[in-house]
Amino acid sequence: MKVIGDESHQESPGSSVMAEKAQTNALWHNFFKPKDSWIEDTAKKCEENLLFKGFSPTVIRWFAAKMHPRTYDAGEMIFHAGDEGAGAILLRSGSIAIRNNGHDLATIQAGDMFGEVALVDGQARTADAVAMESCELVFLLRADLNDWINSHPKHACILLKNLGAMLAGRLLESNKNLSKVISEGASK
Repeated sequence: MKVIGDESHQESPGSSVMAEKAQTNALWHNFFKPKDSWIEDTAKKCEENLLFKGFSPTVIRWFAAKMHPRTYDAGEMIFHAGDEGAGAILLRSGSIAIRNNGHDLATIQAGDMFGEVALVDGQARTADAVAMESCELVFLLRADLNDWINSHPKHACILLKNLGAMLAGRLLESNKNLSKVISEGASK
């Protein structure tokens, strides 16, 4: 490696290529590395979510650093019914409409997680998700989660219990809504 201002220092063959590769790798690492403020903000939103109940801030911050950010414009589709589900999605800002056959099923607000069934398996999405306004989302991919579960089985029990509670809560809410629709239809 050549030191600027030290003309007596000789470069070894290939050292400039190695130095250039190291600089390029550092550039790409820094380019794709989420900013600490982004990780902290995402971690705070995760702390408020049932999926992360019972985890220390350190573990939640680790999850946040592994998440994949994306932005969407108003009206843009996040996913379609029938798409393969690769993971759950945490909404950092904005709002999302969950729709099936043109009917709104739910509105997702900042701090909410949706698509969590995909953490269990890769089944197709059962509804459409569309941005109602400009949105910032973070994806928790099933592959990243599975790596973590395999390396931290003790914590995996807590996470899977929380995931089960989330899914059970969604099922109960759906049953209430379905009962309401049936009751309203029968009274007409």
